[in-house]
Amino acid sequence: MKRKLLICFLLSAFCTGAASAQSDSTVRIFKSGMAVYAELGMLPNNKTLRDQLARLQVKPFTSFMGNLVLARRTESERWFSEARLIVMNSTNYTSHRDTRKAYLNGFGIGTDGGPKLVNNARWNVTIPLGADFMLYRLNIKSNASVSAQQLLNNPSAYQAVKLYTANINLHGGIGVDYKMDFLPKIHEKVYLSGKLTYHQPILGRRKWKGDNVTVDDLSRLKVNQLYLQLGFVFFPRPHMKKWGGMH
Repeated sequence: MKRKLLICFLLSAFCTGAASAQSDSTVRIFKSGMAVYAELGMLPNNKTLRDQLARLQVKPFTSFMGNLVLARRTESERWFSEARLIVMNSTNYTSHRDTRKAYLNGFGIGTDGGPKLVNNARWNVTIPLGADFMLYRLNIKSNASVSAQQLLNNPSAYQAVKLYTANINLHGGIGVDYKMDFLPKIHEKVYLSGKLTYHQPILGRRKWKGDNVTVDDLSRLKVNQLYLQLGFVFFPRPHMKKWGGMH
C-alpha cells in the first residue's frame, strides 16, 4: 500500500511539474554546484533482524541509519536535479572484549530532482523525486583477544562473516533551500538545504548473500522510512571554476 501511494505521489508531482514547465522559456539558464548532506533515518527500523542477531549472540547494529551524501546540483529557475553519491552507516560501539558485533554499511549512486514550487531571493521550495541503487553489507566480526597459537590452530573461527544485499529505493518528499551570501567573492550563492523524504525499496524481499551461499532464515533489510536530509549547496563563481583562477 505504501509503495502504491508513493508511486501515485511521484506521478502526480511529475505531472504538476510538467504542466508548469510549459510556460518555461525555450532558452534556460542553468547553474551548477556541489552539495554535501547528512541524511538521517527518522524512525527505528530492522527490529526483527536485530533481534535475530541478538539471539545468535551477536551484538546488533544500532536501529538508526545515517547517510553521507555528496551531490552535484544543477538547477534553472523552475527545476533542479542532483547526481548523488551515498555512503551509508549504522554504528555499533562496545568496549567489551570477546563480543561478536554486527556492522551495517552501504554504498550507492542515485539521482534526485523535481520542480520548484517557490523560487525567490531567499527561498526555494522543491519537490524532490528520485531513485538510488544501493549495495548493503552486513559485517559480523569478533572483538576477541587471542594468542597467536589459538589463531593458527583455528583461523576460521576468527574470520569476519560478510553478507550482502542490494535494492533500488524510490524516494519523494519536500525540500527547502535558504539562500545565503557566504564568502561572496568565492561563491555566487550558498544554500542551507533541507529535505524530508520517504524511501521505498521496489525490488521486494532481497535475501542476504555471501561467498557462494544464500542465507534463508535471516530477515531482510528494511530501509523504507522517513529520512531527514540537512546540508549545504555551494555555487562557485564562474572564474573560480577555472584552473588557477585564470580568466
